[in-house]
Amino acid sequence: MISSELSTEVRAFFQSYTAAFEALDVDAIADCVAYPSHIVSDAEEVLLIAMADRQACLAAMDKVVTLHRKLGAPAGQIHDLSIMELSPRLVQASLRMEVLDKTSGHLYDFQAIYSLAKFSGAWRIVAIAHNQIPRLLSCVAQRQGNS
Repeated sequence: MISSELSTEVRAFFQSYTAAFEALDVDAIADCVAYPSHIVSDAEEVLLIAMADRQACLAAMDKVVTLHRKLGAPAGQIHDLSIMELSPRLVQASLRMEVLDKTSGHLYDFQAIYSLAKFSGAWRIVAIAHNQIPRLLSCVAQRQGNS
């Protein structure tokens, strides 16, 4: 059973992480990540991304932010957040993120599992596994086709 304090901290982390994406602020997104960290993404093939440092993270996140810019700075809404405490400084969180347009209309959704660690009192992402990219690319292609 996870403590309410830990749950509150992790939920607050995801609120700030989501806000960074909504603001299309690559630097704020990179502030949510520990280095080194890893991303596992499902695309045409499973893609493994090792982010050794902040510069690597900025490069990877810039690609995602650029695609979100094409969607008009969408908002995100977290659903089904489940947090598993591995220790007071290490958690695994799974969620479904719904990405919405400016009128709160559904654009796409994706599932992700985040490994978070607490460094000097702050939660940071150490690993992400997600299926976002194919859904994001499909959404962008569909919106551009309708333009």
